[in-house]
Amino acid sequence: MCKVGIYLVCDYPDRSRFLEAIKLCDELGVDFLEIGIPFSDPTADGDTIERAALEVLEREGMDDFYDALKSAREIFNRKLYVMTYANVVYSNGIENFAKRFSFIDGVILADVPFRESKRFKDIFKKYGIGFVYFVTPETDFETLERIKASANDFIYFVSIRGTTGGEFCLDGDAINRLELLKESEQDVIIGFGIKTRNDVRKACKYADGVVIGTEAVKSLASDKLGEFLKSVID
Repeated sequence: MCKVGIYLVCDYPDRSRFLEAIKLCDELGVDFLEIGIPFSDPTADGDTIERAALEVLEREGMDDFYDALKSAREIFNRKLYVMTYANVVYSNGIENFAKRFSFIDGVILADVPFRESKRFKDIFKKYGIGFVYFVTPETDFETLERIKASANDFIYFVSIRGTTGGEFCLDGDAINRLELLKESEQDVIIGFGIKTRNDVRKACKYADGVVIGTEAVKSLASDKLGEFLKSVID
């Protein structure tokens, strides 16, 4: 069965609507949530998500995000992940961050390559938090094998070159790497560019599921998240 995960920006467009969105995702059977902690230099995010994050940063800080995520954890009954950047974790102290957010299931650090991940993964593991590795169409096969062997949560496959919000496409390089990852004990989840049910079906020919970000954030801003979720979840 193909899993569908949804990405939301923490406290966007505001706390009330953010938590309403969490409840809606729970009620409609979203398999997992990826909540982005806003950061001032979001190198992996496209224009839509970057604008949303910067809007939230104008009024909120880490204590607010902690409170929002605690509330989200109480509402959502399946896996809950945090997506952010290394500087956010470093500035709080890796262990302090892990201890404080020990109620989440996993962390996705968009700017941390495999070779620099151990310092984060080992500490997160102490607190029962999984570490999600990124794979791209350019990841070399030696690194792919090492990721397969050491992954302790899902493997995030970035389908396109560039930032979020582009068109979904799997080229030959991407498909070759996805074929190799089939043997992984962990789920392989495709992200970037997923917008429609057709995109979901195409992606799930090669992976265990997808995560949808830009279109979810857009639909929430226009009060159409429920309609959108029903359009992509079988």
